[in-house]
Amino acid sequence: MIPVGTLRKHGWQQQSECDGGCSAAEPQVAARWLRIVRWAAFGIVVLTGLLALGLTYPFGGPTRRTMIRGCARAMLWSLGVRVEPVGNVPLRSLVVANHQSLLDIVAIASIAPAAFVAKADIFDARPIAVLMRAFGAIPLRRERLTELPGTVEHVAELLRDGSTVALFPEGTTYCGFHRGEFRPAFFQAAIDASADVVPVSLRYSMRLPGPARGARQSAVAAYVGSDTEVTTLARVIGARGVAVRVHATEVIAAGDWAIAGRGALAARAEASVFADAEFSEPEVRLPLAA
Repeated sequence: MIPVGTLRKHGWQQQSECDGGCSAAEPQVAARWLRIVRWAAFGIVVLTGLLALGLTYPFGGPTRRTMIRGCARAMLWSLGVRVEPVGNVPLRSLVVANHQSLLDIVAIASIAPAAFVAKADIFDARPIAVLMRAFGAIPLRRERLTELPGTVEHVAELLRDGSTVALFPEGTTYCGFHRGEFRPAFFQAAIDASADVVPVSLRYSMRLPGPARGARQSAVAAYVGSDTEVTTLARVIGARGVAVRVHATEVIAAGDWAIAGRGALAARAEASVFADAEFSEPEVRLPLAA
């Protein structure tokens, strides 16, 4: 298989404006001993989680979903990340979310175990590929537009079979203070399968230092620019009071948008996601329902 990094980019491929400077100022105040403990705990959770998923695989969907949810929450806990779930995700739905971090998949899986559509270059690293496959990830080579229709149809088949599928329509990662537009291709799968679309807003925060109460939005978990899997995890592990809010904002019946089309459905989901978070761009207004 040709590594994705060697493939030529095309004009339609999404490009993020964010770089390492977005997260450079995030404080790293965790003690050295705590960082060591978190790295060790993360390794143990990953290994035991993979073993547990393998043992429970023959027991069917409900048991497997419960195990994935538990493993995802344990993984975030080992990194020092608190999960703040809001709302529910029904089965047989297309979950669409903003994309900031490698941890986005884990955060969503902690409330809604799903088959994830993820960029294929993540699968070029063997250890990450094993972990991604365990979470049911579907590789998408953005550099090869000819493969997109087949992947969209595969997602539609999964939805028809009653599965939950999650993806990031921005197509690449942003730091959390900037954002991209939702690309409409995979919304066609939800329309074709007459499935629900569930917009999910992901927002990472850090606890305010000192006697101040509350938290502020943070780019500590960002995976942008020259960030690698290790540097992103190290930045999270080195921080204190990190939380991720996973908010299922609404449930949209995709079948009602067959006439309006996938573009209109994508715009509706995009507005729902970004109206729930703080971004540097102007406020997003929700379009009228179809």
